[in-house]
Amino acid sequence: MKNVKFDFPGEIPLIGDPEVLVAGGGPAGIAAACCAARRGRRVLLIEREFCLGGTGTGGLVGPFMTSSDPEGKTQLIRGFFRELVDRLIAADGALEPMSLENCDAHSSWHEFGHHNLTPFNPEVFKRVAEEMCQESGVELLYGAQAVAVIRSPGGERIRRVILALKEGLAAVDPRLVVDCTGDGDIAAFAGCPMMKGDETTGEMQAAGLFFSLTGIDESRLQARKEALGWESMRFEKEIAEAAANGEYPIPRRRLGLYKADDDSWRANVTRIPDVDGTRSADLTRIAVEGRKQIGAILKFLRKYVKGCEQVRLLASAAVPGVRETRRIKGEFILREQSLIDGERFPDAILMLSNSRDNHFGLIGKYIPSTKSYTIPYRVLVAPGVENLLAAGRCVSCDRAVLSAIRVMPPCFGMGQAAGNAAALALETATPCARIDVEELRRRLRAENVVLP
Repeated sequence: MKNVKFDFPGEIPLIGDPEVLVAGGGPAGIAAACCAARRGRRVLLIEREFCLGGTGTGGLVGPFMTSSDPEGKTQLIRGFFRELVDRLIAADGALEPMSLENCDAHSSWHEFGHHNLTPFNPEVFKRVAEEMCQESGVELLYGAQAVAVIRSPGGERIRRVILALKEGLAAVDPRLVVDCTGDGDIAAFAGCPMMKGDETTGEMQAAGLFFSLTGIDESRLQARKEALGWESMRFEKEIAEAAANGEYPIPRRRLGLYKADDDSWRANVTRIPDVDGTRSADLTRIAVEGRKQIGAILKFLRKYVKGCEQVRLLASAAVPGVRETRRIKGEFILREQSLIDGERFPDAILMLSNSRDNHFGLIGKYIPSTKSYTIPYRVLVAPGVENLLAAGRCVSCDRAVLSAIRVMPPCFGMGQAAGNAAALALETATPCARIDVEELRRRLRAENVVLP
């Protein structure tokens, strides 16, 4: 990146011309940046926070959800994700996903859809992700957020991306952009057709704020599960009692406590509905309301849940947990029926079996997958802009599909495909929509990606 002088007021300085600009350093962005750089491309990865990992680090979201088939026998999401997990395990920062039994403390005692999770340490994740990027030749830039896009005179390409930095506004001129912002920021700024939440009402899944705990007596919770069954581990009876007593103001009526890779726990309990994660005011509300709810949840656990009398708060997330905002509206939209049918697409870039998880109302709706299915390359291709790809939760799919593929292992997989596709498009001077998908699939298989 160029070392330039910032003069105010004045023109926005040009600070770089990367071959690939990856916007967003969450799971999709990490994989996309590393995989494109490993193919010999000059890659700049920008991230508005000051660590990589997105919701997995700043958001304290964990564990990594399932990466196996529905029976828990075969790991489907491998490739870059498996490489990262191996690095985390070697650094004493994660547990082996294929060794963990279903319906134990690491899965919050869920009977269905929670096979082979990967508990991990977010601090180790931060460091290992940076090491992998640096080893791959990725240039990192923290404290950087895309705020505008300038297209070419004909409108068919992104020519320039404007960033907000500590120094002020700056510009980069990338040859190709991979949008891993989660919210589809680059695609929206470029004027791509977008979908947002429910296409009729605009409603989006409720947000939340993860937090970590210690002081839980696992043996007492395990005894409860063995005596009363896995469904009792949602603690709905105790929550109903507390709510009736005016001691549970949280608009979610079930607990989700996940044992981490050490003696701590992650809590997925808070619920903040009616928010739009593309608005700063609503993100502020998630953070403030989330921390308020955490205080009430701690009081509830100590008073109503046997085994949690000594619970203590370790940390609350610095990054709001947003489940749904914008998605690109590509020429092809992946629909729920394809997941139900276990469809194998000819341009498949990822095989998975993640379940649909809809956070609405007091309980939500969880639909375990009974089949594995595939994600086609087409959902990564942004319409109308030949040098733009998307990866992560802003790809072209309906809401039901998003509720399954927005979790971290699929995002790593989509990022790996996008990074390789970006490198292939540049290598062959081909628009993203017209690359040789069979060559892409060959390269992914060579990187240990499981494909049909």
